[in-house]
Amino acid sequence: MSEQHHGPEDTSTPLPAHVNVRDDEPVPRAVTLRSVLVGLLGVLLLCGLSPYNDFAMSNTMLVGNFLPIGFVLVILTIVFVVNAPLYRFAPRLALREGELAVIAAMILSACAVPSSGLMRYLPSSIVGLYSAATDNPQYAGYITAAHVPTWLLPVSEGTTPAEIGNSDVFKYFRERSPTGEVPWSAWFRPMLTWGALIGMIYGLLMMLSLIVRRQWAENERLAFPLATVYGSLIEAPERGRYLNALFRSPRFWIAGGAVFAVHALGALNAYDPRFPAIPLGYNFGQMLADEPWRYVTYGMKSAAIYFSMIGVAYFLQSKVAFSLWFFFVLMQGAHIVIESSGGAFTDQMKHDQTFGGLLVMAGVIIYIGRAHWWMVLRHMFNQSRPDETESRYLPYGFTGWMAVLFFAGVIGWFMCAGVTFVGALVITLALTLMLMMVARVLAETGLIFVQINWLMYRTWYYGLTIPAEPIRTTDTSFFFIGWMTAMFHDVRESFAGFFQQGLRVADTVAYERSRRWRTGAPLIGAVALALIVAYFVSFGSMLMTEYRYGTSLDSNPSTPINGYAFTNAPRNNVLDPSAIYKAGNPRESHSSTVHIAIGGIVVGVSSALRLTLSWWPLHPIAFIVLYSYATQKAWFSLMLGWVCKVIIVRLGGASLMKAAKPVFIGLIVGEAFAAAFWLVVNLAVNYAGLEYRMVNLLPG
Repeated sequence: MSEQHHGPEDTSTPLPAHVNVRDDEPVPRAVTLRSVLVGLLGVLLLCGLSPYNDFAMSNTMLVGNFLPIGFVLVILTIVFVVNAPLYRFAPRLALREGELAVIAAMILSACAVPSSGLMRYLPSSIVGLYSAATDNPQYAGYITAAHVPTWLLPVSEGTTPAEIGNSDVFKYFRERSPTGEVPWSAWFRPMLTWGALIGMIYGLLMMLSLIVRRQWAENERLAFPLATVYGSLIEAPERGRYLNALFRSPRFWIAGGAVFAVHALGALNAYDPRFPAIPLGYNFGQMLADEPWRYVTYGMKSAAIYFSMIGVAYFLQSKVAFSLWFFFVLMQGAHIVIESSGGAFTDQMKHDQTFGGLLVMAGVIIYIGRAHWWMVLRHMFNQSRPDETESRYLPYGFTGWMAVLFFAGVIGWFMCAGVTFVGALVITLALTLMLMMVARVLAETGLIFVQINWLMYRTWYYGLTIPAEPIRTTDTSFFFIGWMTAMFHDVRESFAGFFQQGLRVADTVAYERSRRWRTGAPLIGAVALALIVAYFVSFGSMLMTEYRYGTSLDSNPSTPINGYAFTNAPRNNVLDPSAIYKAGNPRESHSSTVHIAIGGIVVGVSSALRLTLSWWPLHPIAFIVLYSYATQKAWFSLMLGWVCKVIIVRLGGASLMKAAKPVFIGLIVGEAFAAAFWLVVNLAVNYAGLEYRMVNLLPG
């Protein structure tokens, strides 16, 4: 197998460099006081507003996926409202594109914190677990058996799970405080103790991302489609101009304007039905209600068109884009064949196949990059070779040892909480596998909405299936892996994915032509500062939202706000699985071993054929996300994008592809800006005391 992958279409072309800087001139510093301050201002805005916007208002999420509309809105505001006038009247004061790359990396990394990436589930899962114990003695028994230490919980009255769940601190979180006051002193302790764990997890993911950066970006030349789009937004204009080539392109504005107009009609229709809404998608539910079509999944029966995903598909290698939708169509055939003959194709089977695919995919990634990993190990033990270049961010030896330290720290935290060493090791490995694989999927596909259909607590289910002597763990160890599943199962906003996109933008915009290595180290400090600020601001904002709003403010109110994270996530991933595990038999109709093997074989064979046969059309990364809700939502738009790209390549080749690039970036930015615009409109309407309508334009 080759250690480098060069597909027939190179979509990883470096982003444009600042044309005002010659190769023989020193590269201006990217991490400056003003870039850090502007980045922190964006972080404060995003993290302070997200919980209220997402859950009290049930508005379009400010983050929501890997195309965060809050981030896009901030960047466009800087480019048009701040930088464009400065380039026109005081060009020396304009933010350089290296500084914009730092701002982008800080805000993108912080996007992992305020909503589904963390805060949607962290405080809500604590309260949700103990609230469930107030009316269910069995649930209370599982919590008692887990011996959850009090230093993980807010200070409250009571000692039993039911008493804690009925205390004012917990009761007013789920029902709204009568005074609207937040019991800050009660939450100070868990804010710090959980912050220690989150800090070590993020530190581990950051170090691993720095280690894989060169292998993925330079050796394998992965596409990083979203980074390409973000880099195009912050590209500096030519000397004498105040907007860059993208924003001066009529094709960009026509495409973006058309998308904005289409969504505007849909949003206005929500406010006043007299405005005609343009249908975006299809619904063949009634047509596909008979045999054998009734067995296809809901994503095939009804699909929406997302212009941003059509745009992203344009920046993918054709084989990757083809695989993402073709695997999905192939799965429909499997459903029809199996279920029409009386068999079953259950969610549990899909979980296990995904797990098998994850394991083999991780092995393939390790094998392909084996030379790079050995180089990192040599640096860790001071055995580097004279021809080996150091990282442009942190030395490989230091990064490697910091990864080991953070990995050990995560294990140590869980052991302090009562988890066994093996249990803590399993949790840490499962978290690392899931979250780093999301980053890999994002680097290869640019999917704005990524999910992986595997639940980490199932690791211990597999031990129960061993016939001779089942392998069991303690109640505490199982309880905590379920808790981590509840908190991190929704990977649509995971940190490693955001950080790697920001790192890639900085790579190609701020540090591409730097002659000195390790010049990017200040960027890591800036991102770490952004994460610290994001954590405490988001935690505080989430508590204020929960204690002040018992019911959402939209026209179809829900109680409690954030109900899925409060009720479903802890029960479905912690308490109910604990009941199954205690019974000692998951009672599933399939063999986990067989389906893990099926997933592993599909990914293994596809990987081998892809790396040895240039004509092989299927990319194994598509199987990793195949069974997820995200793929159900995205496949149709990805197919449309793939068809558009194939037609463009056939008709005009490379020249037409280059000419069409602004059009497809326009589709992405136009949809993101439309979502951001109507989000702001709803905020303004709500502030004025008027009734607003939910307008959700992006998947999530």
